[in-house]
Amino acid sequence: MKTVVHKTVLSLIFGAFLVVATSPLTAQVYKVVDEDGNVTFTDQAPADGSGPVELAPISVIEAPKYETKPAAGEGEEGTEEMTLRQLQRTYSDFAIVSPQQEESVWRPDGPIPVAWSVGNALQPGMQVTLYLDGKTYTSTTQPMIPITGLDRGEHTLKAELRDKRNRVVSSSDSITFFVRQPGLYNRARVGPGGGG
Repeated sequence: MKTVVHKTVLSLIFGAFLVVATSPLTAQVYKVVDEDGNVTFTDQAPADGSGPVELAPISVIEAPKYETKPAAGEGEEGTEEMTLRQLQRTYSDFAIVSPQQEESVWRPDGPIPVAWSVGNALQPGMQVTLYLDGKTYTSTTQPMIPITGLDRGEHTLKAELRDKRNRVVSSSDSITFFVRQPGLYNRARVGPGGGG
């Protein structure tokens, strides 16, 4: 309640100020000089019947209007967002960094970490779509995710960086990697005495 009253009072004061401030623009201005030589300008007619003073017109210079160019990447607050071409230049270094091409990954039970890298921070709404063996695996903004449940053998991995409109900004090279799991012939045979 206090806030509402306070705002109302401020509005009334501001309105009264506007009336007072604009009324001298249309009123007459009088110059009054007292017995000590002090000069006062007023909108009240002096008692001696002096006439109004002719004032020179007020110089009005309009401020120039500047067009502000939005910073690259801004878009949500009514400013222009980066074009697809600008995004493609900004994120041209997008790549999968793990696993590497032709890498053999020995993970009999655990997850395989997949990591991507890019030199600039992602814009709001951007995300990375990972494709495993030609099928969509997931979309994420995390720079590293674990992949589980892969069978032994050859696998391919590809990633696409997409903007908030789901347009492809950058694509990684396709990575081929191999999941290796120890088999019966790879394990050391332990004899009765603990030796091999």
